[in-house]
Amino acid sequence: MNNPNIKIYLAISGALIVLLVLILIIPFSSKKTSTQNNTTNSINQLFPTSVETNPSPSNNNQSPNTNNPTPIIVPADFTGVAEEELPKQVIDLAAQKKDLSQKVPLDLSTFTIDFDYSEDKFVVTLKDPKDIARKEFESWRTANYPGLGTEQFLLK
Repeated sequence: MNNPNIKIYLAISGALIVLLVLILIIPFSSKKTSTQNNTTNSINQLFPTSVETNPSPSNNNQSPNTNNPTPIIVPADFTGVAEEELPKQVIDLAAQKKDLSQKVPLDLSTFTIDFDYSEDKFVVTLKDPKDIARKEFESWRTANYPGLGTEQFLLK
């Protein structure tokens, strides 16, 4: 390579580095002076906590009866939610479903029960012979969890 080309590349690279350093340094140095000026100005300004919210008694435009220095308190009786009592059947169904889901996986002699969270149903795997296992499962379900209907169980 020629020496004049190397000198040009070095000069351009040096100039770009100096320009980059200046771009990075100048914004930080100017922020220090602006924050110092803002702190002196903000001391003289009023903050929201220092502003008087109640009208002063020196206002002559209002009558003495309407000038009340105490704030008016409005009770929050209604929050927007509709209070609704759930039927006992729904409460029993939820309690039985929670009780059985805490016991799974349940392995009995003719069937096993597990819970499928994606379907939100209990999965019953019947052992052979399946017709006898199905009858035994139905009698077990009606005896132990009568609130849970057949739609809550997937038989396999």
